[in-house]
Amino acid sequence: MKRIVRDFVTLFNMLWYRDFPVAVNVKEMGSRAEWTTHIGICVRSAADLMGYFTHFEAGNRTDAVIKNAQNKGIANVEWEWTQPHKSTFNELDKLRASRDLAVFSVLITYSRSDHHELNLERIRSAWSNCEEPLLLFLVCFDFSKGRQFSTLDTYLAQRGIVRKLRSQPALPWNLTGTRWALTTS
Repeated sequence: MKRIVRDFVTLFNMLWYRDFPVAVNVKEMGSRAEWTTHIGICVRSAADLMGYFTHFEAGNRTDAVIKNAQNKGIANVEWEWTQPHKSTFNELDKLRASRDLAVFSVLITYSRSDHHELNLERIRSAWSNCEEPLLLFLVCFDFSKGRQFSTLDTYLAQRGIVRKLRSQPALPWNLTGTRWALTTS
């Protein structure tokens, strides 16, 4: 895996907890718009720390394109509230079509625990013949009176193989030993 891809994985996963849109015991459920905004901020912040520029709604209406100072594509980024196994999910098609315009692609989406394997299979199938890497950030959840987030799982898809890179609690107050966890004691 290229250093640039590893760097984005690390930064996005760390920035996930920054300026979090919900708080334990105050507002434990966020709206779709709040999560969309949060993801956009995480993407822009990671790109900024890497010395790159983020262009939102760029190209063929890609959610974000990260570019270097020479205007070369570093990453095409899509995020979607809908799960990948749904027939209306077209983000994989958009990323696949533009994959030769960047070093790597990024998909940030959600995966209900009882649909998780279906979601991974859809991604594996869509990226089966692609040499270019796809970073996949899946916010895993159970459904009971809304989405109850459990983990943020990070995968790398390439050549039909989807490999898990890391998993972390999706909610900062479930991260043991941190200042965010103090509010739940």
